[in-house]
Amino acid sequence: MEENRRIHIKGTGNATQAPDQIVLSLTLAAQNKEYSAALRIGSQQVEMLREAIVEAGFKANDLKTVNFDVRAVYENEEIKEGKSTRYQKTFVGFECRHDLKLTFDLNNDKLNVAIDTIAASLAQPKISIAFTIKDVDAFNDKILKAAAKDAKHKAKLLCAAMGVNLGKLINVDYSWDEINVRREIVICQETPTAAKTSFNFQPDDIKASDTVDFLWEIE
Repeated sequence: MEENRRIHIKGTGNATQAPDQIVLSLTLAAQNKEYSAALRIGSQQVEMLREAIVEAGFKANDLKTVNFDVRAVYENEEIKEGKSTRYQKTFVGFECRHDLKLTFDLNNDKLNVAIDTIAASLAQPKISIAFTIKDVDAFNDKILKAAAKDAKHKAKLLCAAMGVNLGKLINVDYSWDEINVRREIVICQETPTAAKTSFNFQPDDIKASDTVDFLWEIE
């Protein structure tokens, strides 16, 4: 088959699905001038947070660590020298940071209980809420199938218009980039509140698309 008797088509696939899962992202930060003290306080925060989610009806091991980091923290100190000013980095202490997540099926009542209990705990984490899809692989499969169908439809249409036949498939090129299936909704402050939470979220559908390159012979 001659090199020029080929047709290159980019297929686009789209998918839409209602979110069926909630992800609470929880960030804890503890500072102290002593490294060991920062670690100890950070560990205590995590334990208080685990106790809070158990109180909210979850299992302790439902709380998963996403990231853990301990770093030295510095501030720029302003120093006057006559008419000039210079800045000097001053050691403040060590910051122990935990990023954790709590994942569960979409349920506003369960979300409200979780938020209230976590916000009232002494751990006082920063909380962000995201709605996502539980079966990401099935959602991605739907997009890729749609992309393949779209590409073949375009290829057949163009071949018919040119009076030729679509031959065998030669190559498929796909980047395998990760598709975003999360929808961030709200950021909750870390300060506790005595008021009961009454979220009644109706999250918008997750919409995503992707492209795949196909190469066919022309007969």
